[in-house]
Amino acid sequence: MKNRSLLGLLILSYCADVTAKPLGSVQKSPDWRDQVIYFVLTDRFADGDQSNNDQGAGEYNPQLPSHYSGGDLAGIQSKLEYIQGLGASAVWLTPPVANQWWSKQLQYAGYHGYWATDFKAVDAHYGTLASYQALAKALHQRNMYLIQDIVLNHTGNFFGYSGDYDAKDTAKNFVLYESSDSKQPAPSQYPFSLINRLDPKAAAENIYHWTPPIVDASVPGQEFSYQLGGLADINTSNPKVRAAFKDSYRFWLEQVGVDAFRVDTAKYVEHDFWHDFLHSDDGIFAKARSLGKDNFLVFGEVFEASKPFNAEGEHKIKAFLGSKERPELNSVIAFPLYFELNQVLAEGAPPAQLGYRLEQHTQLFADPHLLPTFLNNHDTKRFLASGSVEAFVQGYATLFTVPGIPVIYQGDEQLFTESRKAMFKGGFGSEQDHFSSKTPMYQTIAQLAQMRREHPLFSRGELKVLFAQSEGPGVLVYQMQHQGETAVVILNTADSPRMLANVAIGAGTWQPLWQYQTKFEQLAADNEGRITAELPARAVVVLAQTAMPANADTVSRQTVKPNVTNPNAKQATSLHWQMAPLPKQVLSKDFVLQGKVSAANTELVLLRNGDYSANVRTHSDKNGNFQLPVTVRDLGANPLQLAVYAPAFMRAGNAVSPTLTVQTRVEQAEFVATVVDAQGDDKGPTGRYIAPTQPHSQRQKDLLAVSAKAAGANLELEIKMAQVSQFWGPANGFDNVHFAIFFDLPAGGLTANAQQLPGLASRMPNAQSWQLGHFLFGWGNSVFTAKAATPEHAPAKLGAAPTVQVDAKAGVIRIRYDGRALGVNSWRDASIYLSTWDKTGEGALRSIAEQPSPWNFGGGKADSAKVLDDAFIRLQRP
Repeated sequence: MKNRSLLGLLILSYCADVTAKPLGSVQKSPDWRDQVIYFVLTDRFADGDQSNNDQGAGEYNPQLPSHYSGGDLAGIQSKLEYIQGLGASAVWLTPPVANQWWSKQLQYAGYHGYWATDFKAVDAHYGTLASYQALAKALHQRNMYLIQDIVLNHTGNFFGYSGDYDAKDTAKNFVLYESSDSKQPAPSQYPFSLINRLDPKAAAENIYHWTPPIVDASVPGQEFSYQLGGLADINTSNPKVRAAFKDSYRFWLEQVGVDAFRVDTAKYVEHDFWHDFLHSDDGIFAKARSLGKDNFLVFGEVFEASKPFNAEGEHKIKAFLGSKERPELNSVIAFPLYFELNQVLAEGAPPAQLGYRLEQHTQLFADPHLLPTFLNNHDTKRFLASGSVEAFVQGYATLFTVPGIPVIYQGDEQLFTESRKAMFKGGFGSEQDHFSSKTPMYQTIAQLAQMRREHPLFSRGELKVLFAQSEGPGVLVYQMQHQGETAVVILNTADSPRMLANVAIGAGTWQPLWQYQTKFEQLAADNEGRITAELPARAVVVLAQTAMPANADTVSRQTVKPNVTNPNAKQATSLHWQMAPLPKQVLSKDFVLQGKVSAANTELVLLRNGDYSANVRTHSDKNGNFQLPVTVRDLGANPLQLAVYAPAFMRAGNAVSPTLTVQTRVEQAEFVATVVDAQGDDKGPTGRYIAPTQPHSQRQKDLLAVSAKAAGANLELEIKMAQVSQFWGPANGFDNVHFAIFFDLPAGGLTANAQQLPGLASRMPNAQSWQLGHFLFGWGNSVFTAKAATPEHAPAKLGAAPTVQVDAKAGVIRIRYDGRALGVNSWRDASIYLSTWDKTGEGALRSIAEQPSPWNFGGGKADSAKVLDDAFIRLQRP
């Protein structure tokens, strides 16, 4: 009977599918390389029909982040002009399907759309099938496209285990989370409704993996069959499941006219499923072709990062594209590039890391132009939670000029800092609408989208990295070429000026297509095809080649510098440099950089890792000889790239000497401090706090010791924890804890002061003030000053986050601060206050109430201090 039942489901599903006429809006597939995607979190975007907001399950409360806010499909349709004006040509919306409205176990609503109860129905909060069809039709009338987010890994939070899990007896300790009187005790769609392992029929059908949450994804079997975050994991190898999924998702193509799918949690589903689901005769691609959608795009979420100068993340996501013989998805989201963009642009990692990542992005994939690229989404912290607006503009300039399909997440164009804040008045976190098309960021993105449309080399071209600074933030230069057209993109990722020195981009005159923080009229290469220019902090310029030089030596003297007046710039021939070699051994003391230049009595400036803001200057003597002092005071190993710049000869060519590299190391600390903290005292200021109760929340927030040492501009902080875990694959090497670190720097040189600790509902201890702050958790690393800080926010972000090293076995986290990049002159007499709490993956501090919940703290009130454990130390001379 079981086989007959399955055969009947397959036959009925296939016959109904092939004989039905499409009812949805039919639009042929576009060339996806030309598209720009706008990503909508439906519940938080726009409320077009207030009558569907509250479905009576206690799930609607726009004042709370855990509840529905009221956004719907009609709201999206009402804002298509706003979206299209931004330059977007496709709308990707979170899953519109019927969802678990309220989870008793998690005390959280399925407003986001990823906890399905019926994969073939529109959720009542969002509208009806007719609402969805109207949205598709409206998009297609604008020559825009509809991308539906789909889930195949799990349903909602319906079952789990109350004790030890026994893989040989999966009924043991099995529990249902929703009571029989719940509005949604189980999914409503067959066969996904069969969730009770204790029911013999459900056990026999085996629609789900009867498993607990993933503890270690590296353990064989867990990644593809254990629960992600307590969500009921579907047995996608079951033929009945596969037939139901094909039927469910063919439905949306036929009934609505969906143009592409984004696949949630694709990495947690076995590879064979993707080949069958997409490429079989009754699969998604066959149905799409029958509707004229020959280039139906299916891009998967494979949430993976790569370590610096390593391509492990790229190889993991590439695996889900399958092979020529057994293809799977036809695109994946560029997560490794996302992480690198944040680390380099927001957090100050060397541009060489991003240069390497761009090379892997373009070389490892057959068509990188089909990989969606992004800076923000609903599952991550906002870029602006750790980075500056200037860095954010650089990020968008990169997205629109490298291979890939740019994705704009709702609110990016309005400079949102909270991941899931609503765009509409009355929605979560919003007291007003946020749909102005006149904001600077909206206009910037629109300009970049227009440039990309007008120059196909950005959506078709080949990328080549021309220069990437390897020490500290600084200069990145890359080239895009396509069918004889060339563009060069130049970024200064530092918060201070940097020198673009002798970078070969090709002979000729170069005209800016788009620029930010600079005022170039044109740039002309020297007779070797090189350019030199002073780049202001956070500058971006996109250059197009306009003419080949008739006389390269003449053209080289027409170089225009940005924002710099140099009336004494000489029109002489190119300079010649002779640099004295530097010692090959590691240096631990100050030394002198010596050389000779073919210009007497001219001003010279030391470039230290491309930075000339330290203002170390001298003049060559009558014979052109010079000496420049180089200080070696900074704690730890510090490679230095040194060059000399002659400002008066900018227009002459070769105004910057060849670069020399030397290794330095300082081991002796000038200032130290250590404090030991009691184990088990992570109970908040009242001693009553209770940590979140989800199974992965354990001892990660319990401080045991903190030590610090500093010399020169560098400070190293070592934190000993009761436990360091990596359950969720955190990019920074630890999870389930957030560190808030504040510095009082009497000799630091930072002028703005504050006592309130932003977001923590707390103050600096001992009536002290802070000038520098640092927020660090598994997916975020942000440094900021006290300038314009409020009790809720710290807007003055610095693009120079410290480096983090984690020894999980030893329970140790080491943090290294570069004072030069942070503007700190000295760590002398510094006081450091460190506290622990936890953050969501989206970057919001977890809330506190009287009773704890799986994801929030207990033992306090909503306005209680968000401090679970803390330590205070003061640096002193040894």
